[in-house]
Amino acid sequence: MAQREVDNDANIGHESDAEEKHWIGLARMPEKNDIIELLRELRSAGRQQLSVLLLGKSNVGKSSLVNSLLGEDAMRVQAFKLQADAEVATVVTRHVSIADDEIDGFRIRLIDTCGLEDSEAGDTVNLTALKKIAEDLRGVPVDVVLYVDRLDLYRVDSLDQAVMRAISQVFGQDIWGRTVLALTHANLPQIPPGTTYDAYVDGRIRLLRAAVPRRFLFRPKLPTSLVENSALCPTSPENGHRVLPDGTEWLIGLMGDIVDVALAKKRAYEIRSRPNQRAHIMALLLPLAVAAEYLLFQKFLRPALESNHRSVETEEQRVWTLRGRQRSAMGLHAPNKPSDDVAKRLSQMYDDD
Repeated sequence: MAQREVDNDANIGHESDAEEKHWIGLARMPEKNDIIELLRELRSAGRQQLSVLLLGKSNVGKSSLVNSLLGEDAMRVQAFKLQADAEVATVVTRHVSIADDEIDGFRIRLIDTCGLEDSEAGDTVNLTALKKIAEDLRGVPVDVVLYVDRLDLYRVDSLDQAVMRAISQVFGQDIWGRTVLALTHANLPQIPPGTTYDAYVDGRIRLLRAAVPRRFLFRPKLPTSLVENSALCPTSPENGHRVLPDGTEWLIGLMGDIVDVALAKKRAYEIRSRPNQRAHIMALLLPLAVAAEYLLFQKFLRPALESNHRSVETEEQRVWTLRGRQRSAMGLHAPNKPSDDVAKRLSQMYDDD
């Protein structure tokens, strides 16, 4: 491992140098050839490494997904794991070694994290763990984020929304621009009555995308891949690739989305500002915002308001002149225009009514 990477990883749980090894699981994967071709695209673009960060609640399959992507049991999977470990982020690194000079040495780096909810505090966001993840990852390049959730859940609740808001607050809203939504347990044993597999999937994706906080008026359009980590996942009789009920080869689809997002971004994402400095930064920016609003008022809004006031006065004068002519033609005296003070009192009386 390079010295810079050692420094960056000082606070992250990771395998020892002896365990950072060849990607032996790649050779055992039926999807090997397709994955290698995807990695060639990254290498052709000058990339030497693919770094993927996995985020999500507990029991959604993050660690199992790490094992599926590597084709080996790199992470210990715990069912119903509801509490964060002392190490909230764990890095697993493998490098390609297939006797091919073009691709050999390419590294895949997967960063598994603890669940982001604190069930002991009543199903709230574990902000302490989330901030520690951000602290541990400061300066560590991340190409793609996988936000992992389950397909077989029927709704998006307030906790889901709170977790997504917390990710935006701690990592910054830009993190969603390089995020792929990965929905596990996609080999649904039973489809809800009155719907189809495709319709159910579309509805679940729509609900999760709608929960992502907006950036100004827009929400990021998260690419979405379905995932089935179970060893019982059906396989294609033609090539042995793992497939979903709709026939999708899910591992190739997920890797394709990951590579597409990585290639779309010229540089890896790095967390630079400390999460606890956010309020301080906002305090520094507040005077600038106030000054900008004042200049905007003086330069644009005030002249517009004054111009509108003059237009109203001109129109009122035209109306009173027209009334005077009409009354003069009928032999009547000119109308009595109320003073400004009287007009204000009359306006107040009408408003009160």
